[in-house]
Amino acid sequence: MDDAAPVTAAEWSEPPQPGLRRLPGLLWAAVRLAASAAPREFALITGLQAAAGLGLVLPVLGGRQLLDRALGGAAPAAVLAQGALVLGLTGLIAVAVSVASARDDVLSELLNRYAMGRILDAACAADLEEFERPAFHNRLERASMSARIRPHQIVQGLGALTSALMATAGVALALAAIEPLLVPATLAAGAPLWLAGLKSGQVLYGVLFRLTPAERERSYLQDVLTSRRSAAEVRAFGLAPYLRGRWEARTGERLGEIRRTVRRRLRITLLARLVSGLAIGAVLGPLLAYAATGRMPAADAGAAATAALLLAARLRMAAAGTDRLFEAAPFVQDLQTFLVPPDREAAEPPPPPFRVLTAENLAFTYPSADRPAVDGVDLSIEAGQVVALVGENGSGKTTLAKLLSHLYRPGGGRILHDGVDAAACDPDALRESIAVLFQDFERYVLPASDNVALGRAGRAGDEEAVRQAARAAGADAFLSNLPEGYATLLGPEFAGGADLSGGQWQRVALARAFFRDASFVILDEPTATLDARAEHDLFDRLRTLLAGRTVLLISHRFSTVRMADRIYVLADGRVAEHGTHDSLMAAGGRYAELFTLQAEGYLGPAGMPGR
Repeated sequence: MDDAAPVTAAEWSEPPQPGLRRLPGLLWAAVRLAASAAPREFALITGLQAAAGLGLVLPVLGGRQLLDRALGGAAPAAVLAQGALVLGLTGLIAVAVSVASARDDVLSELLNRYAMGRILDAACAADLEEFERPAFHNRLERASMSARIRPHQIVQGLGALTSALMATAGVALALAAIEPLLVPATLAAGAPLWLAGLKSGQVLYGVLFRLTPAERERSYLQDVLTSRRSAAEVRAFGLAPYLRGRWEARTGERLGEIRRTVRRRLRITLLARLVSGLAIGAVLGPLLAYAATGRMPAADAGAAATAALLLAARLRMAAAGTDRLFEAAPFVQDLQTFLVPPDREAAEPPPPPFRVLTAENLAFTYPSADRPAVDGVDLSIEAGQVVALVGENGSGKTTLAKLLSHLYRPGGGRILHDGVDAAACDPDALRESIAVLFQDFERYVLPASDNVALGRAGRAGDEEAVRQAARAAGADAFLSNLPEGYATLLGPEFAGGADLSGGQWQRVALARAFFRDASFVILDEPTATLDARAEHDLFDRLRTLLAGRTVLLISHRFSTVRMADRIYVLADGRVAEHGTHDSLMAAGGRYAELFTLQAEGYLGPAGMPGR
């Protein structure tokens, strides 16, 4: 087998870096995000950090007075009292900083929950078609990574920046009272640090943006190597070395990029600190010379030097806080981009359950495909009918079912409910009257009752309806015999959970569709994992179970669809023929050919049991 294929050039395209003009807006968005997630915590931490920052001016001015008194021969008691006051103020500032730091983790967790909750809402609101696009998964991965990692960075950055800016303002005022000319010179020394923070953040975002596809593959490989779902096949085919090798290749790519990024960011930071340090030296040099030559009082010179050094330190803190925010700002941009709601026109109220569902020239092409999965399909389903879709693999049956259940938006043509174009209606509202059982149904690691009740979550407390749906699907007997009955957790991943066979899981999924109590039921290979007896029993009772409802049935097994009122045969995304079983057999077309081939597989060409 070949080594891991390199990431394509398209996936390594340069990220949309936010420029200086956009940074204030993104930083403000980060502030609003934190304030929306936890207003009280955010206000408390910001207030404490601001108070601690402003409070620094008092020790500076107090220290100047203390030094002046000590050198001026003031009484020792007065000097001690002044010193105690300065120490007390310094202690209060330390307490405020400690309390704010202790609350950082709480605010970060609240911010993480808020951001991740909005991401989940946005992902659930996205059209199903979006999940077929690699770009959507890249955006989702970056937004999710932002929600996992960046909230704490934003909180720390905002806290450090707030405290540092307040301290900078306070110390600058104190320094201005001593020697005004030192203020702009010292502030200018912080400019290289700010610019370095901006550039460093852009460098980090750029590499993580480009690594997103490789990181997604790395996460996928980790899941395949460690999940219960794939554990048997990994062992049966001896796949671990190959998959582990691909994982190592992707991890090596990431490590190499991170190392190069660390070196580049370090060069930026060291250069900025060197320039800033030289600028501070240029400020302090003349100051010390003035003090040595007596052109400035020693107390003023000492206080000015202390204030200048303190201001420089606070500028470094402000730059560090800004550095964190500059790192997080592009990720806030990712979050904002992902949270933009889909552009949809105002929807009309949904029509009542249809009497006739019509598809006219229906077409759909998957985003990554070069030919339509469904192309020019016309069909009609009357209320109360059982309509079957048959055809070979890849003929478009499941795609057509997703179109008719309003999970995909048609790329061409239209779907009409009694003449009303469904495109004008809210798809969520249309789906309220539809129940779908997919062939790749989900196995929820939840209690058995919830697995059934998820068919219509609003009725989750109706235990009798849950049991009735389970009985209809043939699941009540084995669910009742579980250790905790319907309260038993399904799936062995957690303590106390019970696993089911494939056929039992399919019956639970079928019960979920029955529990929805919808007027239009779509069953995509509903008996794929059932044994022959269970399959025969289900289809024998299907008309009774779904009496009065409209059923769209998809199946490869022609013996199960012959009872349908109308059968549509799909080939290459088009309707090849349609009619009843008898009319299609009489026509001798594709349906008759496939039916005969399947029957011969059971009985042999002469009607005898096949060997």
